[in-house]
Amino acid sequence: MKKLRTAIIGCGMIANSAHLPALHILESEGLVELAAVADIRLEAAKSTAERHGIPKYYTDPQKMLDEVSPDFVAVCTPNVFHKQWTIAALKAGAHVACEKPAAISLRDAVEMWETAKRCDRQLFPCQCMRWRSYMMKAKELAASGELGDIYFADVEFIRRIGIPTWGMFHMKEYNFGGPFCDLGVHLIDSLLWIAGGPKVVSVSGGAAARIAPRGEDIHLSLAESGAYSGVFDPRPYDPSEFNVEEFSDGFMRLEGGMTVMFKFSWAINLPTTNLKLNICGDRAGLSVDRGILYRNIGRYQSDCELKWFDNGKYKGVPFEQHRYMYRNIWNTLAGNEEYLIKEAENLEVAKVIECYYRSVDEGREVRASELDAGSVGDGVR
Repeated sequence: MKKLRTAIIGCGMIANSAHLPALHILESEGLVELAAVADIRLEAAKSTAERHGIPKYYTDPQKMLDEVSPDFVAVCTPNVFHKQWTIAALKAGAHVACEKPAAISLRDAVEMWETAKRCDRQLFPCQCMRWRSYMMKAKELAASGELGDIYFADVEFIRRIGIPTWGMFHMKEYNFGGPFCDLGVHLIDSLLWIAGGPKVVSVSGGAAARIAPRGEDIHLSLAESGAYSGVFDPRPYDPSEFNVEEFSDGFMRLEGGMTVMFKFSWAINLPTTNLKLNICGDRAGLSVDRGILYRNIGRYQSDCELKWFDNGKYKGVPFEQHRYMYRNIWNTLAGNEEYLIKEAENLEVAKVIECYYRSVDEGREVRASELDAGSVGDGVR
């Protein structure tokens, strides 16, 4: 396969800390050519290009697509622009990796996937947490039948004070939502995948924003906000702009009777736990993050500590999962393997997102059957 002429749309933290370091590895192997970046902020586009040795930078992503004609584009914009620039890049003839969540509604997700098919291009949603070693091993364990019939899960990602103040995460007009969009989608996607892909029946959700909007002088940790490698070209933070949830919780019903409880936060007066994922089957239960299998041996309860050795090449590197993800993307485009995330799985995540935020807005349980997928191919010309 020829070297992929590659471009980036969106030059924030995730592009600089995760996508570009992963692409540099492929570049060093002669597999990609980093051709251009685009961001509506001139200083972000220019500094990203200079930092990564990329020859061209633009403030108009469409102009970049027209002039550079990339083979591959990574869309790293705020969430509400994912669909717009993914579809534009696909129509320009590029394969696309789109940051999570790829879509914030079922209709948007269907339109993106249908565009990819019509343009004969591939779409790669970047639900990168699947590539974490313990998620991979949990998937293997569940698929082996060791847990039996999975009927319940408890998921959470709690940051005590981990507000990402360095971008546009806190603004609904750019990010659409708060920690559910930022943290929750990772765990929802991984859980559905590990559990074998049950379809979503309904979601009932709650949300709160009580701490962040007050604008108090609270010590904020870059690492706890997700910026493990620091922040490049940060945008000034104004607490008065905060108009998304800082805490989300709720309950999901899945096909086959499985139920899920969840809670995610950027700010809450509870200890930071970060990621927690417990999965219960009728033969055994599993704490994915702790690597403990709970089961009975005869009359006795047994807690088995699993020795999940991580021999990955990039263990301990910030955003290591993006490096494995991009290797999977390259191998998929080369025809050597299949991408880990399938269209049907991505559509289920879009359903959960839309059901959750509708439930919060309407104060009721929302069923997936209520959602409008739109007519196939809407917006594709």
